[in-house]
Amino acid sequence: MNHLFSAMRVFLKVADTHHFSHAAHQLNLSPSLVTRYVGDLEAHLGVKLLQRSTRKTVLTEVGVRYAEGCRALLMDLSEIESRATQASSQIAGDLNVVVLHSLMSTELAGLFAEYQSRHPDVSLHITLTEAEVDLLGGSFDAGIVADSMITSVSVVSRTLVHAPLVAVASPGYLLEAAAPRRPADLDGHRIISLATGPRTCRWAGPNGTLDALQLDAPVTVNSALMQRQLALAGSGIALLPEYAVANDLRIGTLTRVLGDYRIVNDGVTVSLVYPGREFLPGKVRAFVDLAAERFRLPSISAPRAVGAVNARVADAAIADA
Repeated sequence: MNHLFSAMRVFLKVADTHHFSHAAHQLNLSPSLVTRYVGDLEAHLGVKLLQRSTRKTVLTEVGVRYAEGCRALLMDLSEIESRATQASSQIAGDLNVVVLHSLMSTELAGLFAEYQSRHPDVSLHITLTEAEVDLLGGSFDAGIVADSMITSVSVVSRTLVHAPLVAVASPGYLLEAAAPRRPADLDGHRIISLATGPRTCRWAGPNGTLDALQLDAPVTVNSALMQRQLALAGSGIALLPEYAVANDLRIGTLTRVLGDYRIVNDGVTVSLVYPGREFLPGKVRAFVDLAAERFRLPSISAPRAVGAVNARVADAAIADA
């Protein structure tokens, strides 16, 4: 039957007060609604739970046993609801986050260090990958990954950064091989290619020219991190997301190639992903908000506007009584 727990609560209130009218008053319900709840419950069970007289209402023998069971059941239900509510507000437990591997060459580790400092009761489990990610099937609470890696459809995705591709090589390699001056010069160079990267690279020139070049790569890898390491080792020229080599370019371990040209291929979009905005556990909400703070995105913990209430008012009154 519908509203079984509500009917149980009404039944117990009648049993405790020995009067339908007293129960109705305490529950802030009409006497007719109290009578209907008890009648529906008796019809559902096929037994008589209460005997009414002119003075008071008493439990039948079956009603006594049923009332005992209802009290135990509703107490367990209250405990379960309390634990679930605490899980949505408490910031504790295990947090499983999946991260694009090449991002860990950036300052992203600072995000996790700050989260752990703020929430010491959370145990962080960080998985690094460059493969496709099923956030829900992989039992991850959140992810910071490239959009191309996301396979789950029922997740929230918030863009953190869009990184263009840049061509880089080590100073040693460029001493050994003449630095290219225009895209066509790449034909004579060793290209380190990413397996999922572009096969044709389009370059916008300083005078508005657009060159398209088919990449003939003697080395192909499935990891941007390995692509960077090979470039650092002098193996050739690599096309990498700007975030992956920003520090190398700053300290001079890698040099930008064809600096007057801009690669107009799509680049890499990195997003913060998590399974929905509503009813997030506290530990996940805290991580999402911290990531949003560091990347200057709107927080998801802002107060929500009051919306329509789906539950019946009568049920809410009964549950609170």
